[in-house]
Amino acid sequence: MLIMVIGVLLVPFFIFTLAMNFKFLKGEGSKSDLAQKIVAKSSKIALPIFPVGWVILELYHRIIANISYESYRDSMVVLMLLLFTVYGFAIRYYKKKYEFESQSFLRE
Repeated sequence: MLIMVIGVLLVPFFIFTLAMNFKFLKGEGSKSDLAQKIVAKSSKIALPIFPVGWVILELYHRIIANISYESYRDSMVVLMLLLFTVYGFAIRYYKKKYEFESQSFLRE
């Protein structure tokens, strides 16, 4: 039940970051070197979430308590939502960071 609540709470953030990802990746500067650097750094942060979460879930299942199939499936969905949400927020963070750095560089 708690997993479902977490999943429902993540959905608005997931939709926001998904729309932001599409806008960023289909934008005019998406093929530039800076955009590739932003995507690489964001991936470096977000991609370990799924395997680490999977290992934690599997260890919990094997050592602490059995998890039903439904709970396991819901946990995987929450992990995927979390993965894409963190990826989107990381893209947003690095995009704002590089925009700020380039503006402050131009002012000097």
